[in-house]
Amino acid sequence: MRFFRAPRRKAAAIALAAVLSAVFLPSASPQANATTGARSGPGSAPAKTSPAPDDPKPYHRVERKESALHKELTGKRADFGPADPLSQAWAKHKISTEEYIDLSLKRVARPGDLPKEYRPAAELPSSAGLALGYALSMHDKKRENANRLIDASGLSVTSEPPQENASASARNAASAWPDCDAGDYSYLFHNFDCKRTLNLSRQINVYYSVDGLKPLDGVPAVDLNTNGVPDAIDTFVGSLSTAWAAYESWGYGWPSKPVHIFFGFDENNNPGLTLPFGDSLEDGVIMILPSDPGPDRYTYLAYHELFHATQYYYLPLLSVIVDLPSVNWWMEATAEWATHRMYNLVNPSAPGWDIYSYALDEFLGNPERAVNASTWPWQAHKRQYGAFLLAQYLTEQTDMDFVRHTWEEIPFDLPISSIAQVVEGYNLQLPILLQGFALANYRLTADVPDLNRFIGSPVGYRDPHATSRWSSELAPWLGRPKRSSEQALAWGRSANGSVEVYPGGTTYLEFTGPSSGQSRLTLQFGAQSIPQIQFRYFLVTWPATAGKPSATPSRWSRLDPREDTSGQVSIAVAPGEVATLIATRTDLAPESGTADSYVNVAQLDWNATMTAETAAQPNNALNTMWTNQATSAKCADWSGGDAVQSTRLPSGKRAWFFSDTFLGDPAKRGAGNETSYIRNSMVVQDGSTLRTVTGGSTCKETDPSTDFWSRYAKTPVGEGGQYWTGDSKVLPTTDSKHEVVKFYYEGTGDQDTRGAYARLPVDALETDNVLQVTPANLDDCSVRPPYPIVWGASLVDDGGYTYIYGWEADGTNAEKSLFLARTSQTTASAFTNQANWNYYAGTGSGGAAQWVESCSAAKPLVPKTEVDFSVIRLNGRFWLVHHTPAAQTPGKIVAVPSSTAWGFGSAQVDLYTPPETQTNPKYAAVYGARVHQNILSDTGKVSISYTVSTSATNVACWARGYYFPDNQYPRFVDVPTTAFFSTTVP
Repeated sequence: MRFFRAPRRKAAAIALAAVLSAVFLPSASPQANATTGARSGPGSAPAKTSPAPDDPKPYHRVERKESALHKELTGKRADFGPADPLSQAWAKHKISTEEYIDLSLKRVARPGDLPKEYRPAAELPSSAGLALGYALSMHDKKRENANRLIDASGLSVTSEPPQENASASARNAASAWPDCDAGDYSYLFHNFDCKRTLNLSRQINVYYSVDGLKPLDGVPAVDLNTNGVPDAIDTFVGSLSTAWAAYESWGYGWPSKPVHIFFGFDENNNPGLTLPFGDSLEDGVIMILPSDPGPDRYTYLAYHELFHATQYYYLPLLSVIVDLPSVNWWMEATAEWATHRMYNLVNPSAPGWDIYSYALDEFLGNPERAVNASTWPWQAHKRQYGAFLLAQYLTEQTDMDFVRHTWEEIPFDLPISSIAQVVEGYNLQLPILLQGFALANYRLTADVPDLNRFIGSPVGYRDPHATSRWSSELAPWLGRPKRSSEQALAWGRSANGSVEVYPGGTTYLEFTGPSSGQSRLTLQFGAQSIPQIQFRYFLVTWPATAGKPSATPSRWSRLDPREDTSGQVSIAVAPGEVATLIATRTDLAPESGTADSYVNVAQLDWNATMTAETAAQPNNALNTMWTNQATSAKCADWSGGDAVQSTRLPSGKRAWFFSDTFLGDPAKRGAGNETSYIRNSMVVQDGSTLRTVTGGSTCKETDPSTDFWSRYAKTPVGEGGQYWTGDSKVLPTTDSKHEVVKFYYEGTGDQDTRGAYARLPVDALETDNVLQVTPANLDDCSVRPPYPIVWGASLVDDGGYTYIYGWEADGTNAEKSLFLARTSQTTASAFTNQANWNYYAGTGSGGAAQWVESCSAAKPLVPKTEVDFSVIRLNGRFWLVHHTPAAQTPGKIVAVPSSTAWGFGSAQVDLYTPPETQTNPKYAAVYGARVHQNILSDTGKVSISYTVSTSATNVACWARGYYFPDNQYPRFVDVPTTAFFSTTVP
């Protein structure tokens, strides 16, 4: 079914006959697979052409029950849209079933006989064949009136012998065309002079007329190879035979009865229809074509309409076509896909080779519409034909059987649901593929492997037409999909807007910054109030020439609101680059008719800001806050500490956790007995106010009335031990309160070190100055006895799991082997129960992570790292943030990217080199790089802390940290989020 049709010009057809003759014109020798009327005649089918082999991918059919929606639809009368008054009248019981059948027949064959209110306003729609087939499926053979209507319609082919009184000139004209001297044929009120029969795996009868033979419009009377068959019929039959063999070799089936093809239906500018008559009448599939489609249509129609014939094999009950837009969407998309493939296999430059792509501008010129949007039969702008692009993309990601598998499922569900089911059978995820599809449509060129890995799906096409034919169809938008907004922003300027996006649709926005200086583009999106509406955002920059972006990206970032609820994504933009936002809606609506309606629309609100990008810089505010705290500390106050980690409390306050901690005035440390030194502490920040939390017994250091060992402050967690800080997480308790689950480790990093955790009531942290908590030890775990794994160094939430990182305490190396566990538990008690944990044990043959219940079976990650580090989720990746080992640049803070929580490699991004890494005159050392989430008002930056310490001593051999406050407390540096980018990601 094709809605485009060139004007019929016989002179042009004859002039182009030489072009037609180059395609499928056989030699004059007869072939056994073709016959005329009642006797053998010259053949016209070429040798069979097998498609190029494709590598099959593993596919396992996913069993699903028939959907409730599908069952509901099959129980209703068909709705062919508001522009089809005939079907509307029947659905509303305004006409009887017999009248519906009669008027449907007339609409195709004799539209002039229709009552005015039922006449088509324009050309016959492409899916009129489905509508007629559905009407005929209502036929009850027990109803005599309906039988008479069908008999009177001429739906059965009739033939008459040659007229005995025909003139000599008429007999001579007929004898020049062997197909045309066996008599006359009629079907559906139309007459035909000629018949050609092909005996393939089904019998195919082709009926036609020849110009000049009788007063009938027909195919051009051109026979350049003098085989007695019009060249147009040679081309059509040869193309049909080749496509038949190819479709069979691809695994497609055929309806069981003969196929009848008629050239001669010109009413309502008929573009070519394929009718599934075999379900209700004796005849099989019927193709109704114009008398002369035009020289560029004979091959095209053979490929396209024949694929409709095989589609009917998978639609044995026309009751499944009650949602016509949904079925017709995939029918036309895959027919164009098959047509394009046939041209590529047989003759890529044959006439009509480019027709398949004529609707691409409808598909990508309105990319926000639903991916399965399909117009009603009697509406213009047939967007569904442009959806061949989806079939092509999904085939390239799977194999050539993909489309066939979808048709095998369509009897049980609507097409978009069948597509999702088949994608799952290939062990792929349709939401990820849809984002790759959106990016591939913007680029229309080959893949970028690094970008493929980042998205999780290829972002280009292997088809050579992508860079040429498809791009040319989008010339009004400079060879890429239409954008909903294009903005040039100076630093400090913003733009905003709203876009309506439908299920599976995509919107594209483009931005440029100033012509000099590095910029940062930040996009903020409004939250969706309906949980079922899912967007995925991808932001990419490209070098541009004359404002047109290159197909090779510079850098990229993404936002998945399921993983990051901030609604924000940023990217660095260099002068001369274009930044493109690609926002794809990954939820789908099964019904094409409603997928594109107001009930399924989602409004995407966006705000874009362009600012000047800066390099990593010290956070003066935080550094000053801790310096002031240290230099002005009272006897019970924090005045120094290392390995800081922080957690935001539900109230908005922030709890800072330190390992080794000084209390009191730093100037009094030198005496050795006037200040306290504890193994861990907490400081709760409320705005600019800092409150120190200890284990009590403070401000007694010089009290002679107190026992010597009772004069010094107590450690809040694990008094008497040596518990140093890991990561923490706020979790609810079973009594609807909240606790901070805080990980610690006891020991110095050798084989005697053990992991532990404390559950700290949030209420106490919010108000108290004193806490006394006994931590619970984690289960002993060792992969290489006797070296234990210390869990809880860093925590990351992703995909319904909390990933728990640990390190091996081998004691011999500063750089420790990294291990990973995970749990899906979300309450404090269940989260800390290691029976609910699973441990990373490497990857399987397919690359998927293996998770085991036994900690001793865990496998280490790469690279090795320091004891205090962070793993964060940013810009669509995981990042291991730590200091480089001593063998590299000592103290440099770097980020190691990974596409998964476990797949870190050797690639790294330099973030910051602390100036304190000098060895003289302070003999400073830096360690413990940790990221502090949600601490900055500028969400385009990440704050990282590190500790500065020293091995220097004074003349009395006191370590510098004991008497000088610029050591043993944290420094903070703000790093732009755009710095977290690497083209190489494992």
